[in-house]
Amino acid sequence: MNLIPVLFVIAQVCVAAAGASCVTRNLYITVDNVMELYINGVEITDLPNKNDWPRADTVPLTCYARVIAVKGTDQGVVAGILASTDDAYVLTNSSWKCTNKYYEGWEQLYFDDSAWPQAYQAGIHQTSPWSLVPGIRTDAYWIWTRQFTGGDLVAYCRKELVPYRPPSCSATRDLSITVDNYITRLYIDGVQQTNLPNANNWRRSDTVPLPCSAQVIAVQGTDDGIVASGILASTPDGYVVTDASWKCTNVFYRGWESVAFDDSAWPQARVIAIHQTSPWSLVRPIRTDAYWIWTYSKDIVVYCRKRLQPRKLC
Repeated sequence: MNLIPVLFVIAQVCVAAAGASCVTRNLYITVDNVMELYINGVEITDLPNKNDWPRADTVPLTCYARVIAVKGTDQGVVAGILASTDDAYVLTNSSWKCTNKYYEGWEQLYFDDSAWPQAYQAGIHQTSPWSLVPGIRTDAYWIWTRQFTGGDLVAYCRKELVPYRPPSCSATRDLSITVDNYITRLYIDGVQQTNLPNANNWRRSDTVPLPCSAQVIAVQGTDDGIVASGILASTPDGYVVTDASWKCTNVFYRGWESVAFDDSAWPQARVIAIHQTSPWSLVRPIRTDAYWIWTYSKDIVVYCRKRLQPRKLC
């Protein structure tokens, strides 16, 4: 209600278990005072009450939803997040986890919050100074960090309803990648890779670890518009090579880098030329059967994705 603490809340949800029916629930949620909401890493923008905590916003929570992420901004006095579904499948209480530290990829599906402390229950629904928020169950709690009265200017919270278990595997591949002219951003499963010393030099690739559980590679490339443009990448064993199986667009979509983002409507990448084709030279250690790819237009900025595993969230 007056300072500016910021709170990020994540609830991990997976309701489409094997053999279970696919149920879509309504999630009722509010933040004292300002809210941003993400489901599976994609921002939900239709929130007419996001700046008005006495009125909850209602959003559909499909059976494929695994992560609910909320960025809350408080304006002093007390801060809190209050949420529930009709059947209490989602309910804010001390089973959530909260911290005052920011971590890259906090809103993503598979972020590991195992070391985070429990959320602090500031008060059950209708506890003063709050009043009844219609739609939200009365057994939900207002939660935050322990410093909910203006102590934490930034806080982050998560709720894991069904733990994610990555595929059993041990091998990690090296992904080597370059962009003519610039790797603007590179993501593995929605987590930005920042150790890219050659991001502005297409003649030298950058190499990042690719876990065996990786599902999506997403890269934003920028061209200087002078000669040619392209993205070139591979793993040593050919598990990943840039080719027409990638998807590329020149349109920015919020959450485009996340695992859960639906790229089914995106066009295939344009295969420009195989590795070493003029005007390009050999870029080590990228495989020679990888292709330079881009969009079908002379776009300056492109967004490309490669899904390595089926889009299955539960």
